Amino acid sequence: MRYLRSIFFYFVSQSTDLMEHRILFGAYPIPRFGGIASHNFVVWTDEAGRPLFEINGGAANPDGSFNYCAIGGALTAVVTDYAKRDLVYFPEFYVRPTSRTTMMLEGSYATIAARWRAAIDVANRIRQSDLRYSFLIQNSNSVATAIAKGMGLNPPRKAVGRVRAPGSHRQLLLDAA
Repeated sequence: MRYLRSIFFYFVSQSTDLMEHRILFGAYPIPRFGGIASHNFVVWTDEAGRPLFEINGGAANPDGSFNYCAIGGALTAVVTDYAKRDLVYFPEFYVRPTSRTTMMLEGSYATIAARWRAAIDVANRIRQSDLRYSFLIQNSNSVATAIAKGMGLNPPRKAVGRVRAPGSHRQLLLDAA
């Protein structure tokens, strides 16, 4: 019995050591478009796969809330802290059952936190840019791509494209950091 217990604790400790924080690139198939076009986003998960933070692009309403049905408006990048949930202002797409994700980076807390700081910087620059939201040209997918590239990462090929993710190839013109 003692032998089995020591083997169990050995494997538990080994699997815990292998678990790392991750930065994922997500795609939420938009039901209104038959799930063909997607809303892309970026998420940071802990070692258990729980979301800690998420960045979504889109349009902001005049009161600063997130416009889930945007046609136009100011382009924004919203950082959701899963410890402080408020769906009016901070969207959550990672937890939706139809969202798909691809891992872009796996590493220690410190490694992921350093990359995430770069993502926050890009999100702030997008919010301050005075860029306009455009459904097909400059949208959530443009923001997700800019966030990924701002962290020195490339979005997965299967998550970008003119039909699957309109705007994902758009280079946002942002002021220098």
